[in-house]
Amino acid sequence: MAAPTITTVKAPRLASLPAEREQLEFSSRSIVLVEDGRRLLRAWGPAHRPWVLGVEPWGPRWRVEAWGADPPAARSAVRAWLSLDHRLEEFYRLVRKEPVLRGTERRFRGLRLPRDAHLYEALLHAIIGQQLSVHAANAVKRRLFDRTEAFLEADGIEVPCVPSPRRLRALGPEGLRALGMSWAKARAVSALALPVRGRASAERELAEAPLEEAIDRLTAQPGVGRWTAENALLRGTGRTDVFVAGDLGIRVALDEYGVVARDAPEAAARSWGEQHYPGWGSYATLYLWRRLVADRSETAGG
Repeated sequence: MAAPTITTVKAPRLASLPAEREQLEFSSRSIVLVEDGRRLLRAWGPAHRPWVLGVEPWGPRWRVEAWGADPPAARSAVRAWLSLDHRLEEFYRLVRKEPVLRGTERRFRGLRLPRDAHLYEALLHAIIGQQLSVHAANAVKRRLFDRTEAFLEADGIEVPCVPSPRRLRALGPEGLRALGMSWAKARAVSALALPVRGRASAERELAEAPLEEAIDRLTAQPGVGRWTAENALLRGTGRTDVFVAGDLGIRVALDEYGVVARDAPEAAARSWGEQHYPGWGSYATLYLWRRLVADRSETAGG
């Protein structure tokens, strides 16, 4: 691969570049933490023509590399990937008034929502992850990446990227089933891979539409329920208002922290998010998940 283009990005004051694997939520999502512990690599760009994006701390700025994109596109991609344009201080004002997450604005200072390159990628991850543990879902994804040779190379490092719709169509439901997907998931992934006219413009509309309207549009697709739609919107569009109230990890966290019982209706959990974090449900989801993981790790001794 040709040498990368190199540029820099001035990150907001409230922004931290993850330096440990544990900080990379869903770290299997096409992200590579290079072994020197400073640089992140990720596949970015359209599904049919992905390229590799790299970022690392570099004094008061972040150093950005792009294998396959010019400097303006690389800077824009980093801002999108790490949600650098989200006004995190507004979320922190809400956090300081709410007891469950109070203190996480210091504990996880600067943690921002890591995004997928597009809604197609986010939907593929969400469909595969339905009713599976993270470990089991990752195993299916690894088999899918290997079977479709969905990898790019940058600086001698292999970077995974989601297979294009064309590659998924070539597998068909039977090929997907052979990778460990249920028939329902195989059919849903095959439907996701069908050609869609105006996919990019539809994604922009979903990012700006009222939340319930966006969820309704996605759940009209085969194999996409509310949990899948919310996860895809949270990770694929840059929305800040998606509280994933039906997620098992979120329900466990709300139960453990004494605010909503695990067996309470999902509407009760959603009401908690809307009451305390209006417009910031995506970050309430992220910080609840992060607190639960960190607390359990500390309890277990690391």
